[in-house]
Amino acid sequence: MKYTDEQKEHIRHCFDYYCKKTIRYQSINLYRESAKYAERYVSFEDIPNDYFSECGGCDTYPILQYHFEAFGYQFSINDYDLGNALLQLPKKKRDIILMYYFANFKLTEIAKMLGKPHQSISYIHVRALGKLRELMEGGENE
Repeated sequence: MKYTDEQKEHIRHCFDYYCKKTIRYQSINLYRESAKYAERYVSFEDIPNDYFSECGGCDTYPILQYHFEAFGYQFSINDYDLGNALLQLPKKKRDIILMYYFANFKLTEIAKMLGKPHQSISYIHVRALGKLRELMEGGENE
């Protein structure tokens, strides 16, 4: 069957209308669906950061912690290697490391607390760090 030019033009217009109508109603359906989705779900960007800190947390078990005391301050260490290495240090060196790194005391303040010169505490601090490094690196090789 052969079509005339007018019939071909009419068919083309009908197909064009059908495509436009289909696209239009499909876009309406997608808009409605996205509106329903937006009512039920909330984007992570819209949730305040405070909410996340309330909802989640990390479990800590006392059996997995190392507890230390220095100058009346209590310290809990969750890292196994660090806690084990700190246990092996002498108390004086351990106290200096704990006060400097965990309580944020300056070496001069620690020296005043111990009643010793700053250079002496600095020397003990450097030696304690070296010993800690040695103990922790030795634990990794085993």
